[in-house]
Amino acid sequence: MVISICVGKLGAEREMRILAYTDVYAQKTVTFITNELKQNDLENDLLLIYSKRLYPDLYILKNMKEIPYSYGKVFNKLRWWLEQSQAGYYLRNHSFSSSLNKAIAEFRPEIIHCHFGTDFLKLFSNLTEEHKKLPVLISFYGFDVTEKIRNKAILKKYRRFLSLPNVHSVTVSGSLAENVNKIIKPANKAKVLHSGIDTDFFVRKEAKKNPDEFIFLQVSSFLEKKGHKYTLDAFKIFIEKNKKFRYKFILAGLGPLENQVLSYIREKGLENHVEFIGVVSPSQMVEWSSKVNCFVQMSITASNGDQEGLPNVLLEAMSLELPILSTRHAGIPEMVIDGVNGILCEERNIEQYVQAFEKIIEWGICPQNRERVVNHFSIKSHMRELNDVYQSMLN
Repeated sequence: MVISICVGKLGAEREMRILAYTDVYAQKTVTFITNELKQNDLENDLLLIYSKRLYPDLYILKNMKEIPYSYGKVFNKLRWWLEQSQAGYYLRNHSFSSSLNKAIAEFRPEIIHCHFGTDFLKLFSNLTEEHKKLPVLISFYGFDVTEKIRNKAILKKYRRFLSLPNVHSVTVSGSLAENVNKIIKPANKAKVLHSGIDTDFFVRKEAKKNPDEFIFLQVSSFLEKKGHKYTLDAFKIFIEKNKKFRYKFILAGLGPLENQVLSYIREKGLENHVEFIGVVSPSQMVEWSSKVNCFVQMSITASNGDQEGLPNVLLEAMSLELPILSTRHAGIPEMVIDGVNGILCEERNIEQYVQAFEKIIEWGICPQNRERVVNHFSIKSHMRELNDVYQSMLN
């Protein structure tokens, strides 16, 4: 996944004291959070609390505090068993609770903002009764309100806490908002707050392409919902039907299914057509956009129910004026208008995938894609809407 960096004050009505919480900070696959936090740090008086940090040199904010959240091995196994059996979802942790509530008392936030619904459950379960009365905002992003709400114990926690009048939520797509409002049934209906990217950073660079080669690019985590297997199946059929031209597929990213996907490439005999380039940085994403012809991400609903929210990498590719090949999945149709910004297929429909490959090769660069992102999905518009949400909660 791409790591993007945004700078510059965008002008909130006034500075607000915001305490943000995320369990793991600076993951390379959740840039939609780090982008927002960096901008929030410029616009408001922000304290970020996290329990783990993977890359200490990335995304340094003015006011950050680490509060570990851990149990012994035996108790962890018990918690895991309770969750898997859906008998309970135990989140109380004395050490975490003590340090957290001390930090809140010292900082005196006007609003607590939790990133991911599961991280909200962890934080809220450990607040004092006094601090549970503070205005709380939850940002839902995908698995936290698709896969996780299948678990009865977790759903029970969501319903209990979101029934409180001071707990509010936003989702990155309309499909997720529908899940929250229909399944959890909160006191305050979830609102849609689309992700935003730095459109000043993701600007296309002109470069000469090989006229005898058409290159597809996918940058994503190696997870089931990213749909690599079905995409490769369709690409195999596509190149066998179109042997007179040179087609290439670039895969980038990291994740638990990486080795499985690479083995599948060898199994399908695609070694000469598919290249793996590892993790791609923001500047590398910009560079690759000048070398490739089309961006691909055929997302699907995973077997455990996990779905996308609003994949930021598609916004980045659109800002770089690439045509998009994707699916009618979750929030993707809210970004990509079929036939205008790219081509959308039904999930797992190999025949449609192949036809889409054949059609998209006739497309060129798409200035209309950048225009759509600048107008509707920039970090500037995102922060205006987020500050409006904060203000409405305080009012």
